[in-house]
Amino acid sequence: MLAWLSRRVVKDAWYVVGTWAVLAVVLLTVCLGGLGGAGLFGQLETGDSSVPRAQSARGEQVLRTLSGDSQTVSLLVTGIDISDTGTQQEVASALTGAHADLRALVGEQNVLDPFVVPGMLSEPAAQALASADLDGFLMIVTVNPNGSKVAPAGDRAYAAEVASLVSKVESRLEEIPDELHAVSPAATGVVSDDALVSRAVDDRVEKDLVRGGLICLPLVLLVMTLVLDGPLAAVAPLLGGLVQVAGSLGVFYALDLVNGLSPFVVATASALGLALSLGYGLILTRRYLEELARQDEDDSAAYGLRRRRRTGRRDPLVADCMTTALTTAGRTALFSGLTVAASLAGLTLMGADVLWSVGVAGTLAALVAVAAALTLVPALLVLMGRRLQRPSLLRRAMGRSSFPRSEIASGRIGGPAWIARQVRRMPWVAAVAGIALLIVLASPLHDLRMLTSTTELLPAHSDQRTYLQLLQDDYPAATQAEEDATLIVASTGERVTSYINEQVAATNGVTQVLRSATAGSYTVVYLDLEGEASSVTAEKAVAAIRSLQAPADMWVTGQAATQLDFHQAVVHGAPWAASVLVPASVVFLFLMSGSVIAPLRALLVNAVCLAACLGITVWVFQGGRLSGLLGFTPIGGIEAGAVVAAAGVGLALTMSIDVFVLDRIKECRDAGDGDDAAVERGLQRSGRAVTAAALVMAVVFLCLVTSDLLMVKEIGLALATAVTLEATVTRMLLVPATMSLLGRWSWWAPQRLRRIDDGPPRSPTTNDS
Repeated sequence: MLAWLSRRVVKDAWYVVGTWAVLAVVLLTVCLGGLGGAGLFGQLETGDSSVPRAQSARGEQVLRTLSGDSQTVSLLVTGIDISDTGTQQEVASALTGAHADLRALVGEQNVLDPFVVPGMLSEPAAQALASADLDGFLMIVTVNPNGSKVAPAGDRAYAAEVASLVSKVESRLEEIPDELHAVSPAATGVVSDDALVSRAVDDRVEKDLVRGGLICLPLVLLVMTLVLDGPLAAVAPLLGGLVQVAGSLGVFYALDLVNGLSPFVVATASALGLALSLGYGLILTRRYLEELARQDEDDSAAYGLRRRRRTGRRDPLVADCMTTALTTAGRTALFSGLTVAASLAGLTLMGADVLWSVGVAGTLAALVAVAAALTLVPALLVLMGRRLQRPSLLRRAMGRSSFPRSEIASGRIGGPAWIARQVRRMPWVAAVAGIALLIVLASPLHDLRMLTSTTELLPAHSDQRTYLQLLQDDYPAATQAEEDATLIVASTGERVTSYINEQVAATNGVTQVLRSATAGSYTVVYLDLEGEASSVTAEKAVAAIRSLQAPADMWVTGQAATQLDFHQAVVHGAPWAASVLVPASVVFLFLMSGSVIAPLRALLVNAVCLAACLGITVWVFQGGRLSGLLGFTPIGGIEAGAVVAAAGVGLALTMSIDVFVLDRIKECRDAGDGDDAAVERGLQRSGRAVTAAALVMAVVFLCLVTSDLLMVKEIGLALATAVTLEATVTRMLLVPATMSLLGRWSWWAPQRLRRIDDGPPRSPTTNDS
């Protein structure tokens, strides 16, 4: 198949490049501008770690139904002293026009602030809307054109009406601080509602991706220029990566229309796709350059040294080199992409919406990366032709006239082969040392706390984060009764009241029943739990309440309940995920290596490597290390979605790097090398390319750490660490050590399965990867 693809790419290189260019422009235009509406970053949803069909999610749905479909827009005014009655009268007069405009939009009873209450701040109701120091106040506007009715979920006309009213209310509230300057020139204000909170996250992700790209691409170009001995050769994989990003964003836009995506998912999947695309493109380009350099003077004479005439046919040297590159490095990229997809598929079975989205979006991004690496990058290289043989300024500065020949072919042993030889002399020591190091790095996992945060997910410096912080610090009357959990019982009456007072209130971990209310045939109870809402004690209290014998259907919601449901979903979903990941990875790696032992070895070793990278992430973010350098505030745990997503994506990445190395070792073994020699040669020939690919991937993921979003920082560090550990400890120590200990068993497969192997041996060719 790859040989056929090579012929088509060589023959139709201009057509392939043109098709990708048009596709990228169209998809990027649609993604940024939308189809007559909002683009991708204008319609993302601020995701959470809720689990559909879990008790907390169903309880939230009941609460939304009971509370109707109203939306609240708030204005928090600061910098104005309202401690004396004279100033209060001035503020009330200054707000007269705003009150009239807002009431015309939403109705008389739906505008509330301290100055619409008779008696103003002399009344407790007004005092709850004033700051503790009386240097600001809250204005709350409720948008509810439907009144007590609840519109159907699919009523787009009503949703558009509400959105339009919310936008008008936002605009009018934003004008109020300027109107108060006559009373206090220092008056400022922050408008907040659900849409603005979501928009703050979306805007931050879009800016972070642009900023990350501006930081990432120059660094990536530098690395690839050094590895490929010139900037011209680096153009192909770099353009492949850029086109992959455009294609992936277009795919995400379509996916978001079907199933809403969160900014976290878009950032993670975009970085994954870019990292894979650059890695695949770099390895393929380097292999192609090696094939060009492999032709000695006799081979070049056979192909013809003179400039060929324009016959419409491609240079046969270029065609042959590209065929070899695609059937070797391209094959590696293909199996790596399939292995990544298999690893990510497990996330879709975990039960949480955010993990399903990461799994699907990541799989699509990986497939786009493979498609670009196998078609666009080769086409660009074909169009460059023999120009890549000419010595670049970098080669000349290094005293090279052509791409470097293989150190092994010239009888010299390079660094990776030398390390493999030393490891082979004492494999048990190397294996124990490598595993021990990874276990030590993984040890912080013992204290892992997975959280499902709320306000902590907002960008640190956004006005919405400022609003919530000011509300918490300066409005104790409005926040003092904030509940840790909400209990909904599908019944009312004395029996329910007795159940709440006698059983729920007496449950271990329940500090206080704050208040209760009835809504139709439901009773809603607000609870204060022992410890923080995200604490272990709060989770235990939720579990204890759920174990009670309720008089009717019952749901418990809140942060602790969501965390508990997420943890249970991960525990229950892990076996299902493994049932997909393990067989699929074994099948793909068997088809590549012809062994059933090699895939199992890779899975076990990479699982330990993954635990180490998560341990480092816990040590940094949960422990608060490097908080100043990385720009975050510790919250006492790690976001649950980030932990599980990092586990799935990290395993996919480590397996992909393992594929790069394993395929080169098998190539040497197929050419007749013994088991030990194949490991040495394979590590040497893959060494420079795999190191560069891992470095490029690490750079891409480290750019995520510059984000203002905590979840994105966490997964960025976790993935960069996973790639780094895989390319160093695993590749240089554990791969040669375990393969030396297993010997021929590394390549064992049942006799019947050997017939499915990939056919005749492939020539390893010479190179110094």
